[in-house]
Amino acid sequence: MRVDIVDWDFFHKDLQLNVQNDAVAALASGTLGKLHGCVLIAGTGTIAYGFTEDGREARAAGAGPTLGDWGSMLSFMQILLGPELQHLSLLWCHAAEAGDEMANKILYDSVEELALSVKAVVQRLGLSGKDGKDSFPLVMVGGVLLEVNKTWDIGHEVIKCISKDYPGALPIRPKVESDVGAALLAWSNFMKEYQTDHY
Repeated sequence: MRVDIVDWDFFHKDLQLNVQNDAVAALASGTLGKLHGCVLIAGTGTIAYGFTEDGREARAAGAGPTLGDWGSMLSFMQILLGPELQHLSLLWCHAAEAGDEMANKILYDSVEELALSVKAVVQRLGLSGKDGKDSFPLVMVGGVLLEVNKTWDIGHEVIKCISKDYPGALPIRPKVESDVGAALLAWSNFMKEYQTDHY
């Protein structure tokens, strides 16, 4: 039995749908609709996703908790407390701030995992050029990348780690939500199609 949650007859027969990974909208939220560069999302889950100016794309991580969302908040909780004790994460942050070796090691390991995801995308797409020094936008999205406490800013640490290999990474923390990025993409696609049809 088929159940439609959308009344498809409502839409015009010539409507074209463009379904993308939510990371694409997140990238566009930081680049104002231009699909070029790399986005790192680190929240409940994590993914690195990138595009070249000619439209090639690559991704790393984002496989979910079973196959690995290394560096995500969920991975922190699984390592530290088990999934049923996530509400205790604040204690862990305080422990890291107080200098607890284990808490700091977990944070450093997470920084490395997040940076490796971005580096894999950058390398695969050649975003940094042949010499590794070309600039490219690096959009940073998600709660894990925010400053955890006075001592730890995971986003800043990830950028430092990436910049060692790719000094041209230009970190961007979007000022708008990802749905604005999706709207910008839709507008850009509409304008390309309109110009193709009318010029």
